[in-house]
Amino acid sequence: MFAVILSRLSPVSRLTAARRLVALTVAAGAIGLAACDDPFAPRATTRVRIDSFLVYSMSQTPVTAPAAFNILLFTPLRLEPTYGYDIVFDLDASGNVVILPVRLVGGAVTAGRSVGLQKIQGSYEDVTRAPTRGYQYDSTVTLAVNEGVLVELPTDACQFQTSRVVYAKLQISAADPVSRRIAFRIAYDPNCGFRSFLPGIPKD
Repeated sequence: MFAVILSRLSPVSRLTAARRLVALTVAAGAIGLAACDDPFAPRATTRVRIDSFLVYSMSQTPVTAPAAFNILLFTPLRLEPTYGYDIVFDLDASGNVVILPVRLVGGAVTAGRSVGLQKIQGSYEDVTRAPTRGYQYDSTVTLAVNEGVLVELPTDACQFQTSRVVYAKLQISAADPVSRRIAFRIAYDPNCGFRSFLPGIPKD
């Protein structure tokens, strides 16, 4: 039908009509693509945080020494009865680092707070996205230097989001049984339900 109409037009008019048809086709395609993009799907808005920190073991150190870490605040903390941290660090007799979820430290006071841990098998750098399975909740993980752990953290900060968890990974860089100091690096995705450990704002 469109071809019949074009045949009745002058050459200039036919060219103009053809151009309009192309424009309409492109616009329709764009609308179709937009329809496939769910406007209600969660979108990340915050960059993945990556940094290194120094903490101390919870045993054989002064109470003023930071031996814990708050993942959401992305900062080391002292062991205080407010239990404003998620994980605690310690050293065992062999000089390995023991990661303890807050629930194992706070007892009944922190009974409602759970932290999932999963030891990284293989290279820390190769883990660019957190898995959704394999976490052990409220259990310790022991790490040698250069070994790492994944963290799955349910948080009230995500209570109005599709997913109520955030993810992080950390690796022990050094551990000194004499000074009781522990160095580690950590990557944390602050976007609820997102699991990227790559720099920048996650795309999915």
